[in-house]
Amino acid sequence: MSRTDPLPLSRERFLEYFRQAQKPRESWLVGMEMERMARHARTGRPLPYDGQSPSILEILRYLRQHRGGSPIYEGEHLIALDADWGSISLEPGGQVEWSSRPAADLAELEGHLQAHLEISTKAAEELGVRWIDLGVDPDHHVDEMPWMPKARYKIMRPYMGARGRLAHRMMTQTASIQCAYDFASPEDWTRKFKAAALMAPVAVALFANSSQVEGRDSGYRSFRQAIWRETAPERCGLPPVVFEPDFGMERWLDWICEVPSMFRYRVRGLVPCGGVPFSSLMEKQGCDALRDEDWELHLSSIFTDVRAYSYIEVRIADLLPPDLLMTVPTFWTGLLYHEDGLDAAQRLGESWDDYTAWVDALNAAGKQGLDASPGGRSLRECAAEILKVASANLGTAPCVGDVDASRAHLARLAARHDLTI
Repeated sequence: MSRTDPLPLSRERFLEYFRQAQKPRESWLVGMEMERMARHARTGRPLPYDGQSPSILEILRYLRQHRGGSPIYEGEHLIALDADWGSISLEPGGQVEWSSRPAADLAELEGHLQAHLEISTKAAEELGVRWIDLGVDPDHHVDEMPWMPKARYKIMRPYMGARGRLAHRMMTQTASIQCAYDFASPEDWTRKFKAAALMAPVAVALFANSSQVEGRDSGYRSFRQAIWRETAPERCGLPPVVFEPDFGMERWLDWICEVPSMFRYRVRGLVPCGGVPFSSLMEKQGCDALRDEDWELHLSSIFTDVRAYSYIEVRIADLLPPDLLMTVPTFWTGLLYHEDGLDAAQRLGESWDDYTAWVDALNAAGKQGLDASPGGRSLRECAAEILKVASANLGTAPCVGDVDASRAHLARLAARHDLTI
């Protein structure tokens, strides 16, 4: 939505925000975001924002010096970089998040990813840092974590902490891989959103990589999933509406508008909203009226496993080692960008196509990985079948590029779990 559009914000304008984002199949793109946690190479300690060496600020400065990019500040603090190669931003505990630019295909996306990994490796070597390629910090207590100097996090810290036993651990000690996909119509949006939701338990198990916490085994294959289950349930997981027969773009919008608002923009900057529903803010007029920026700010505070901006974002995978990172966008591309993948997701996920059953399946996947059988359905068997479908679809799906290389990524993922595809 244009920032200069004088029309008042309304449900119809928000719905149009999603409708205007639809694209024909030939214009679809693919994108990804990846969070990584940096630690002192010698001591293993989390890095402060600044004041000591190595620091998060030194990493940002190194990336800017050696790769370029426009600096983004909050007050005197450098908090992000923006460039033609993507962007860098900071998560609450100092996780460094790289966001790709939308890529024409997986081959192009992999090129962008490899370039980012190369400069990140050089930064680590020269600054005395090591990267943790896990979905959860395996060693430190949450009280040991630093907090980044962003206005957003000053508001989120107390708000989220009061709404989930593990909310601060989620904010400061987790890392994930998130992927973005286009849609052709409201009907296509619904099919893709629901397919991603139904395959979430399978994806949790396939991409589980966070079994350790505070120096001991957590009892979970993906403790990151357990953390999310105890974090602000009114904006995390998925709401029951996703599993209702009439779910679609409009029902999703209605739910979003009732999610409590954490913050909004005012002349003096970001200010807290105290958790009132976003719909109540829409009623304000004059100087108190919402701006376009407030809408996208609110969308950014929806932390569901699948969510929507002008694209569908799938947020289920733990961070993986570098050689497995491309398995995540490859898997979702083979699934979401092909009708056979959407059909298979609906068929394989029908055992937990119910809110309560889906939550149980997600919990089982986080705890037992592919050994789980929620609703009597083996996740191992589901994973093998959906990987076969996704691999086959890569031959005709858009946004693939090098089909053999993409299929090799899925073969590597299958081999990690001793699956045959």
